[in-house]
Amino acid sequence: MQTIVTYFHLAGEFTNPYKFITGAILSGLTAFAVALILVLLLRKYILVPRSHKVLKFVAYAYFVALPLLAGFFGLKWGFFHSLRKDIREHTDVYAAHVPPLFGQQALGAVDSLFGGHAEMSSLSTHQLIDTVAVVVYNVYGSTLEQQLSATQGVKGKLASMLLHITKNKSIAAMMHKAVYNLLHDKLGLSEGVSNAVVHTSLRKLVNGNLFVNIAVIQVDQFLKGLQRGILYTFLLILAIPLIEVGYAHYRYRRQPAV
Repeated sequence: MQTIVTYFHLAGEFTNPYKFITGAILSGLTAFAVALILVLLLRKYILVPRSHKVLKFVAYAYFVALPLLAGFFGLKWGFFHSLRKDIREHTDVYAAHVPPLFGQQALGAVDSLFGGHAEMSSLSTHQLIDTVAVVVYNVYGSTLEQQLSATQGVKGKLASMLLHITKNKSIAAMMHKAVYNLLHDKLGLSEGVSNAVVHTSLRKLVNGNLFVNIAVIQVDQFLKGLQRGILYTFLLILAIPLIEVGYAHYRYRRQPAV
């Protein structure tokens, strides 16, 4: 829940938190209702005779615990789902809060890459964009560090969150491919174009909302990972009553033979 509160405060500075609350509540209620209907439909299967009174009590407790558990995890999953959707819809709002330092640092790195490395001329367009993707993402991370040390308040917290995500190894691996796809799609260049054309197109792109798009993709990948973690955790917990009920059926079927 602490993670939800952190993102709720940050997102609330830029957008209307009502959407996150509504999405989370709807998702939680839906998961609760579905789980309640399932346990009622499967009540004969769940209430198979047990050998101990404690296990009988546990079997009846499933009718309360499982819907509540599903509602809780559905609430968390729905919050991050609504947050991802809202972030994508408000890219322009976040663009207004991006300092010019990002564009300046990136332009310097791109100019240096094309102006000081003769071997760049031998690369294909695919290899060129791949190289630029690595450089741009590295500049993005280093600029976040500078921004964190120089900025306080909400922007400082936002920079801290993005920097934390950037240093996550699994996210960084995914982001390399994501930045490449972003550059490839935005530039719209085919194989065989000159380095000068690529350089000019990159400068125009960097002066636009490139870093906002990178940040949106980055946060989206991170929140998607949190959603997967919530789902996997719920399934692991759900496996406990499923195994117990399955074992109870196994023992019950063996009783006549014994």
